[in-house]
Amino acid sequence: MKYTTKSFLNLLLLAFASSKAINEEENILLPKFSLASGFYDEPIELEIKTSNPEAIIYYTTDGSIPNENSTIYEKPILLKNKSYEDNVYSNITNVEPSNDYVPSKKVKKANIIRAIAKLPNSNNTNSTTTTSVISKTYFVGMNKKELYFDFPVISLITDPYNLFDYEYGIYVLGKVHDDWIKEDPANANLMFFLHKGNYNLKGREAERPATIEYFPGNGDREGFNEDVGIRIMGDASRSFIQKSFRIFFRKEYGAKNLKYDIIPDNIRSDGKGLVKSYKTINIRSGGNDSKWFLFRDKVLQSLVKDRNFETQQGDIAAFYLDGEYWGLYTINENYNDNYFATNYDIDKDNVILIKKYKIEEGVEEDLETFNEAMNFIMNHDMTNLENYEKASQLLDLDSFIWYMVFNTYISNDDGIFNDRNWAMWRVRDPVPGVLNADGKWRMIVFDTELSSGIYDTNYKSIDSLMNALTEGTESSNFMGSKLLSSLLKNKEFKNSFYNAICDVKNIDFNLDTVNSVIDSLKERVDPLVYDHFIRYGKMADLEFEGPFEFDPNNPIDFKSIDSTKSTNSNDSTESTNSISDPNEFYDQQYQQFKDWLNGRPTVFLDLIAKLFKLNPAVEVTVTSTDFTKGSFQINHGKKIFEKEFKGDYFTEAILYLTAIPSEGETFNYWSIENCQFADSNTNTTNTNTNTNKLEEITVGILPNEGCKVIANFGPVSEIPTEIPTEVSTEIPTEILTEIPTEIPNDISNEVPKKVKIIKKCLKL
Repeated sequence: MKYTTKSFLNLLLLAFASSKAINEEENILLPKFSLASGFYDEPIELEIKTSNPEAIIYYTTDGSIPNENSTIYEKPILLKNKSYEDNVYSNITNVEPSNDYVPSKKVKKANIIRAIAKLPNSNNTNSTTTTSVISKTYFVGMNKKELYFDFPVISLITDPYNLFDYEYGIYVLGKVHDDWIKEDPANANLMFFLHKGNYNLKGREAERPATIEYFPGNGDREGFNEDVGIRIMGDASRSFIQKSFRIFFRKEYGAKNLKYDIIPDNIRSDGKGLVKSYKTINIRSGGNDSKWFLFRDKVLQSLVKDRNFETQQGDIAAFYLDGEYWGLYTINENYNDNYFATNYDIDKDNVILIKKYKIEEGVEEDLETFNEAMNFIMNHDMTNLENYEKASQLLDLDSFIWYMVFNTYISNDDGIFNDRNWAMWRVRDPVPGVLNADGKWRMIVFDTELSSGIYDTNYKSIDSLMNALTEGTESSNFMGSKLLSSLLKNKEFKNSFYNAICDVKNIDFNLDTVNSVIDSLKERVDPLVYDHFIRYGKMADLEFEGPFEFDPNNPIDFKSIDSTKSTNSNDSTESTNSISDPNEFYDQQYQQFKDWLNGRPTVFLDLIAKLFKLNPAVEVTVTSTDFTKGSFQINHGKKIFEKEFKGDYFTEAILYLTAIPSEGETFNYWSIENCQFADSNTNTTNTNTNTNKLEEITVGILPNEGCKVIANFGPVSEIPTEIPTEVSTEIPTEILTEIPTEIPNDISNEVPKKVKIIKKCLKL
């Protein structure tokens, strides 16, 4: 049959009209709940109605999808406090290899009501006879402000079959694990986090339908209710009892995007306001840190969020799964093409994202382009200016420097130095005038918690960097290590690298900042950690010297919650992974993390100096004649210093300072004491010693012991009669120290007494 244009348009209009009629019919038929999802102090009755008197309402209370075999709604449903009922889903044990831990007490619970409305069977194929599922969450006898203070609460609802079924469930070991053991019985002897299970399924085949409800920190009623797709996410942490979820907003489920402020104060990467929509979000456990401090990754990323790489901002939430308390999680953005589209003015189809040599976003040709760029940098002489210039067009060198320095400082054992959690992105076609859309590869930070003393309290090691730069080690053969080794042969790169090493210690991990961040977070989460560790206990048996001594022969039960109510059938079940006092245990993890962060700056620069054969770092003071009239920046960083700064820097590197006059004020000149301005006419440390003042807004400084630099603002006073016309960009030859090819025997051990212990920075 042939269709004319007119007849085809008529068919489209008919289809649209039919679809619209069905949608209107379903809206009339949809179950309507008398109560909004939320927190209610006392038991309360819920009514469910539909506008069609012929419809039958079916509902469930266990998270399953209602059907004709479900309970028929005939009278109001009494909602009550379910926390006194026996645990169901948290009692399922086939979710982590070699760990059958279940909570020894009852976890907190919510009422989950899912309902559909259905008409008697109809022969009209254009008629809606069964509605979509409406899902609601009711926390009864629970005061949100008293329980969760200003923390948001998330309720994730899905048919338990989607998570816990032997073959289809994505949360369990299941059939995949049994088949994996059958293929090679020796697999059973592997460490638990190496085991394969249903939870390792990835892609659309591993996505299951669900409903997510979000209750904001400042309210006790739902902020949004959306039908979504969910997957298990992570690497080794997929094998843990507490697993992470990735949430997908798709038109096939409901909303195409989430337009809600789910991450408060989430500033776009380009600085142009807040992120206003999300295509995917991560509901993330602490990964390797999920049984320790819980929020290492959040703390560490927050400290470097203003540096030139992507970081994930996030918020902490209490999480419920099918009505049972599932612990504390972090909500953060997921890196994908939509992330870059919403954080920059970039078309998502123009985004290339490479993660561990695999294409996350893009096409096969993009991987070839990536490999070509990295191979050029690794295999060409970076002392050649033309090669270095090309490298700087392929890779954002500042982004790469800071990424490597950050991983070195936190001693990340699961990052680029180990060829594990690293990623890079770029736009395929440059977009003029758009930040970071120039086609250069840039770095992405994620999953940083296997670091900073989580399993090893030694803060006196830079083994990851040493191994990366030492020929013959496994790490030296990884891409990130080869890139760094090649680029460090260039004196300009090395100067920037040394400065970043000092800045990360002096500025980003300044102790006043670090202690403020970690202390305030600890204070906030303290009231919530008890329930979390009741739910999960401590880490399964691991053969390492960790922050907690495991004693499987001396299990200790949790303290009781809900002790005034009915007994729990599980109370007689003891677990070797229980913790006697969750709050005391958490205090230990907090203190260990804090001690590591406070110890790190006392030795970090000495270790670097020894590795690169540098002189001990010297203290530099930078100040202003009047901070009401002007401030300054250090090494082209974003931070603006509005009071005196003290930090330690290497004498072999040029330190760059930029003056910033206040509105209506005048910058006059820089003046120096016990240091020298960099000389543009030589490649040595010889400088114009007769010059101690310069008018340039940005100057280079060669520091010495007791160096002090002053930004002079205000009315013009005494101006030097001879001002050099240029500021040096040349690097002293002393900076061309050789990259070490052998690891000093004692560099990982105690710092020698002759090496000066770095002074603590004053509060910035």
